[in-house]
Amino acid sequence: MKKNAGGAFKGLFLGEYDHTLDPQGRLTLPKDWRNADGETALVMIPARDRALLLLPVAVFLEFVDRARKFAIANAKLQAAFAYLGSRSRECRCDKQGRIALDRKMLESAGIGSQLKLIGAVTHIRLCAPENWQLPDDAAAAEYLNEIDRLSGDDGALGSLLEGILKK
Repeated sequence: MKKNAGGAFKGLFLGEYDHTLDPQGRLTLPKDWRNADGETALVMIPARDRALLLLPVAVFLEFVDRARKFAIANAKLQAAFAYLGSRSRECRCDKQGRIALDRKMLESAGIGSQLKLIGAVTHIRLCAPENWQLPDDAAAAEYLNEIDRLSGDDGALGSLLEGILKK
């Protein structure tokens, strides 16, 4: 994996930030979340639980490419694509790392001028501060179980993460 200028691994979104939108409805991405060349393009899509997701364009296009072959013959998937397309927005960073966010999308997620930026490894989750809370021990254990199943390493990755989370 390549490192960007901020020292973070390119393509990974890690950490959690509190943010206040400026009067134009913009937020400044953390430096580690931006491309070194300043050309950071993201797609903002609606998510469950009153949140929005910011996905790198490449990740969004990878999803579209995988789903495209099924959408042509599937009316429900065509409708889902229409929903997603009508409620998605492209966001590009300016030279200061600011991106303008769509007011309607923010309102639909219950986001006012204060929001949380949550690094979700492959994407960024945006939500109102009151809609974000760390999971309790039982939910965290379920998340770690999912990571174990995904990693296929008999629990080693989940155990490592569990140790980090308890610190």
